[in-house]
Amino acid sequence: MKDTEFSKWLRNYAYDEYSSVQHLQLVKEVALGPESQVLTMNKYCVNGFKFQTEEVSRNKKTNNSGVYIQGDADGTGQIIEYYGVIQEIIEVRYLGWPKKKIVLFRCEWFDPSHRGTKMDHQYNIIEVKHHRKYRSYDPFIIAQNVKKVYYASYPLRRDKTDWWVVTKSNPVGRIEIDNILDVAYQNDVAIVQQEVDVELETTLQHPQHILEEVSDDDILNVEEEISENEENESFDDEEWDDNENETTEEEEWENDEIETNEEE
Repeated sequence: MKDTEFSKWLRNYAYDEYSSVQHLQLVKEVALGPESQVLTMNKYCVNGFKFQTEEVSRNKKTNNSGVYIQGDADGTGQIIEYYGVIQEIIEVRYLGWPKKKIVLFRCEWFDPSHRGTKMDHQYNIIEVKHHRKYRSYDPFIIAQNVKKVYYASYPLRRDKTDWWVVTKSNPVGRIEIDNILDVAYQNDVAIVQQEVDVELETTLQHPQHILEEVSDDDILNVEEEISENEENESFDDEEWDDNENETTEEEEWENDEIETNEEE
């Protein structure tokens, strides 16, 4: 009933005067249904992938008809993955202005159950049984939502003739890497240049931003220490001045003695 009555329900819901639909005008135009004529094509590029129908890709070195999409979770919480082959590429247009269009892939899906799709988690190998198809009628998928896969057969194992190995493809011009920094083997010793800030902290803020309570007694003790340090510095200055005076008197006495000897 969901598949047969949805379009009718959407039309009634969009044109209900009490409905609180966002982008109401757009929903109304889509609810009226697409135009009677559609545009078909043999290939289509989207999201960095190049797709072709199965008929066009047949007997070519590179097959671009394999698609993959993630579905809902099953009863165990495992995400169901659907693998299929593109049969037709359709561009659907809707009435109204501005022009609205969407590209759909009509696909033939393999059985997503354990009888038609297997995954070896140890070696990360996915296999599909290409003779076993998905029974439910749900062939169309939006082109922007699919990803590209390749199917490869087993050339030597006879017990695997009904199974294809699935290879997921990356978009053209994009490289997916793990967030891991690999160290090259030739760099046995790493040279690290550290920059040390020689500028001292001029604030009284704790480096870990911890606030400490200071009492009046602590402030008085600090002031007394400062006064003692100033007195010691002044005492050192006076002692230094006395030493300088003594040195000056000794120099004058030596100079007088030298002059006396010269006169004699």
